[in-house]
Amino acid sequence: MKRKRGLSRTSVSCRGWYRQVFGMLWWKLAIVLIGCMLAVSCGEESGPEPQEETSSEIVAESVGEKEKLDTEPSTGQEETSEPSSTEPATTEPVTTEPVTTEPVTTEPETTEPETAKSATTEQLKSAEIPGVAFTQKLIELLDYELNGRFWGWRPNDLLIGRFTDNVNEFQLGALEASRYTAIKLKESLTLLGDADAYDPNLVEAVSLLMSRADKFWFPSSENQYEEALDNLQEFRDNLRQGKSHFYYRTENLQALVASYKDLLGNCHENLVKLEEEDGSRVSHFRADNYFYYCQGVAHVMHEMLRTVRVGFVEQLQTIDAVALMNKIVEDLERASESDPWLITNGHDDGILANHRYNLAASISSALHNMSTMLRY
Repeated sequence: MKRKRGLSRTSVSCRGWYRQVFGMLWWKLAIVLIGCMLAVSCGEESGPEPQEETSSEIVAESVGEKEKLDTEPSTGQEETSEPSSTEPATTEPVTTEPVTTEPVTTEPETTEPETAKSATTEQLKSAEIPGVAFTQKLIELLDYELNGRFWGWRPNDLLIGRFTDNVNEFQLGALEASRYTAIKLKESLTLLGDADAYDPNLVEAVSLLMSRADKFWFPSSENQYEEALDNLQEFRDNLRQGKSHFYYRTENLQALVASYKDLLGNCHENLVKLEEEDGSRVSHFRADNYFYYCQGVAHVMHEMLRTVRVGFVEQLQTIDAVALMNKIVEDLERASESDPWLITNGHDDGILANHRYNLAASISSALHNMSTMLRY
């Protein structure tokens, strides 16, 4: 009897232990499912996918193709004229008859490439208006964060914004890079000399973009930034009509790169520092915020410099910085596309990775190339 009671007690204890283990597994499974649901509901943490080519590049390629078509009929005419010149050598009396048919065949061939070339040159002129592509890209980036992203602008959301801090920090970084771009657009890119006046639309746009990103109402952040978009769109339309101006100058290019370099330097410091201002170690939660803020900055800079690389191509060739600009764009693209499943803040010699350091490698390379470009 004692042995049976001992066995029953051990079996009961084993069952209780199994129940505890299975209960913990069920709770962990429930936590993982809730986390997956929150991750799906948070939406994208990165910006829109960059376009492969800008409008000016596409138009330039189309003009090149049309020019090739323009040269092909001329070669065809030469080829057809050769047998006509040989035919009279063989049959002397019949030479005069086929010569009259040759101009009739060449007339429709020569008119088609000319009309196509005239149409494409008009498109090229409209696409090569200085500053239109640059301003349009800035408008697209801001409009995506306000209207294109799921749930829109989140840093001022009272409920949803508390659970999507990664997207919040990404949008704050994108906003800061957009502010720097708008300031240089107002202060240097649209001025020919020190005596020129600021464009009123850009002055209003910069003032509105400086509004706090977490204002809920009276007025809200979205309303302020939407008005800034309206001013930027009006400035773009004035560029197309010739009422406003944008200048492709080496000094303007260097001013924009220097402004981006200052902002990237601040981001790089937050990525590599070990302690906060109060002396405490950078926590995993703060490392998460630093990572996505810097990624938002890198995303906007990457898209804007892709446009600059096309518009300022002559200035880049003048200072022999085409390769440097390509390397900067490549580094920023690598930084903006980094998408780890979980941001960890491990030690230098630890098992866990330190994703801040990984992102800082690309940012450091971009900073070095920017500094090299500014030396010319």
